[in-house]
Amino acid sequence: MLIISDGIWNVIKDIVATKEKRVGRPEKEARLILSGIFYVMTTGAQWRCLPDYYGKKSTVHGRFMKWVRTGIFQKILDRSIELAIEKLGDPKAFFSDISSAKAPFAKFGGKNPTDRAKRGIKKGVAIDMNRIILSILVDAANTHDSKLYAPHINTLKKFANKDQPKVLVTDSAGDVKELREDFAKENIALHASTNVRRDKNKRKIKTGGRWRMEQIFGIQQWNRGIKFCWTKTKEAFLSLCQLVSAIHNFKLIGIFG
Repeated sequence: MLIISDGIWNVIKDIVATKEKRVGRPEKEARLILSGIFYVMTTGAQWRCLPDYYGKKSTVHGRFMKWVRTGIFQKILDRSIELAIEKLGDPKAFFSDISSAKAPFAKFGGKNPTDRAKRGIKKGVAIDMNRIILSILVDAANTHDSKLYAPHINTLKKFANKDQPKVLVTDSAGDVKELREDFAKENIALHASTNVRRDKNKRKIKTGGRWRMEQIFGIQQWNRGIKFCWTKTKEAFLSLCQLVSAIHNFKLIGIFG
C-alpha cells in the first residue's frame, strides 16, 4: 500500500489538523488518511475503490474535503517551498506555462478549445530555475492562457527583489502589454515569446529554458489523479495539484514519499 513516508510526514505533521475536542468519536489517524488521499492522487482511483486498508471511504473523503476547505494542502505546499528554498537558495528567475487535462465531471470545466465536444481544465504552474514549484492554479479549459499568468503575481512577488528585477519566462500567451505592466509593478520583468498572430511585424523572440516546464508537467502526469481531472470542484482538484507539487518539492531536496 502507498504510505506517506517518515521523511515527508515529519515535516508536515504539525500542519495536518487534529481533533482537539474530547467529545464524539476520535478522528482517524491523520497520516493514514493522508496516505489514502495520496493513493487516490497517484492511481486516479475513485474514492469508492479506495482499499479498506485506509479506512472507511466516506471517512477518508470527508477528511479530504475538510482539509480542502481549511487550506491544509496550500499550507503543505508552502512548507515544501520554504524548505526547498532554504536548501537550494532564493529564486533567481521564474518560468511559467499552461497545460490542459480532460475533465468529464468537473463542474468548473469548460469546452476544450481544440475539441469542443469534450470538457477540460487548465493548470498553470510557476517554478524557479531549480524547478521548485512556487505557484499552481487551475481553471476551465476555455479560459485564455493569458488569464492564467496574472494570478501568479501574488505568490511570485514574495520572491521579487526591490533592488534587482527578476525575470518571468513564458510562452507567447504571455505576450500581453497589460501583463507586462502588472508584473513590472512588482519588479518582475515578463519575457515572453513573440505572438506573431497579434503583430506580424514584431521581431520574433523565442524564449529559452522552458524545457524545465515540460519536465514538471511530465512528472505531474505520473499521478493519474491529476493527469485527468475526476473531481467535481475546482477546490478539490487544486488541492490534489498542491499535494503533488509539494511532494515534488520535497523530492528535490531529498525528502521522499
